[in-house]
Amino acid sequence: MRLFSLTFILLALWQCDTEKVIICFPQNCTTKATVKDLTGLDGCGLVFELEDGTILEPERRVYVQPPKPEEDPLYYFELKANQRVIIGYESSNAASICMAGELVFVTCIKLVGSSAAD
Repeated sequence: MRLFSLTFILLALWQCDTEKVIICFPQNCTTKATVKDLTGLDGCGLVFELEDGTILEPERRVYVQPPKPEEDPLYYFELKANQRVIIGYESSNAASICMAGELVFVTCIKLVGSSAAD
């Protein structure tokens, strides 16, 4: 029985992306933000404005096949200007021409006041 348990755990961990463990262990949403429309700025679109005024630009990835919701939650979320959301994120190494704020990969997103965020 011990051998079976150890094998199962090792196989489960082997499925994780070794560089981004976040895929197997999702980050909690803890950062409150408001979606802002910066389409008037060159190369910008919808961004997150944190409570302290910090601007975060969400990284939009392109996929051959759609990712699972836990792999890229923003892929399945329709952003609208002035939405209040709670997000989890990590810094991104991707490039952007917007330059309004830090480029981040959103690891979790929920509407404020929705039953999913409560």
